Amino acid sequence: MKGDEIRDQETEWGGIVPNSDGTFHSWARIEVLPGQQEQYRCRVEHAGMPEPGIFAWEPESVWNCTPVLVAVSVIAAVIIIIGLIAVGVWKLRAGNCRDG
Repeated sequence: MKGDEIRDQETEWGGIVPNSDGTFHSWARIEVLPGQQEQYRCRVEHAGMPEPGIFAWEPESVWNCTPVLVAVSVIAAVIIIIGLIAVGVWKLRAGNCRDG
């Protein structure tokens, strides 16, 4: 629905398909111009509902994982560098012990 107007002609419908828990689901899709999402609602009629439900589109919360990936990458790089330095120092000391 856009406002109070039903937009069936613009809607792409999915089939009724089973879920793993024995229930079923279906879907419908409509293309909306950016910034117009607030104008649209989805009307759902189902025998299990006492009256049709009207649902507004809600954007998914986007978790920005970039800072976490950067932090993990930096920590991993530091650990690798420390490990390489430790191996180098250990080999250097082991070589000095045999020589001396």
